[in-house]
Amino acid sequence: MPSEKVRELGRLEDRMSFINKRMAKIRAEGHIAPSRTWIQRFVVPKKNGKRYYYYRLMEACDKKSKSGSIQGKLKLYLGNKQNPKYLSYKAAIRRRNELQELQRRYDKLMDLYEKLLSNAVSYGYLSEAVRGEELEKTETNKEAIDLTVTRELVLAVEGIQETVSQLSRWVVLIGQKLGVNPESVNFASG
Repeated sequence: MPSEKVRELGRLEDRMSFINKRMAKIRAEGHIAPSRTWIQRFVVPKKNGKRYYYYRLMEACDKKSKSGSIQGKLKLYLGNKQNPKYLSYKAAIRRRNELQELQRRYDKLMDLYEKLLSNAVSYGYLSEAVRGEELEKTETNKEAIDLTVTRELVLAVEGIQETVSQLSRWVVLIGQKLGVNPESVNFASG
């Protein structure tokens, strides 16, 4: 069904729009940590047996350990968990990770959108005029077209009636809350 494809395209557009808005909101929240950085905890033991934990911002370098794990170099000392630097970089890393995840989702949705769009365009689903021109102008086709148009009109009218009914219920409810008699309000312009 062409309308199903159009609806699916609309849903994908809505999701991509939501992701774009969320990404813009995250960027507006503050600093975004650079890629290949992380917070590392280290301990400082004291002679009396107490252990103090501190944090530092690490940046990946090209060296790898013998086990194959990525090595890092100290980029910034962050202090303890209450230090504003630590809290700032923790939030920046969270924003970076969320942006990366949203970007992955956006890319997947974009792939689906492009695939669906290319299928819809190649089969002519987005152009109702092309669909109408393909039908021959015979009497049976005219009857089929008229029947289809009539069904669509009936569905549209039913939808409009339902919307008007819902609106009138809301007007009555709002009028009751405001102490206004909705029947006394004239909606006619003039």
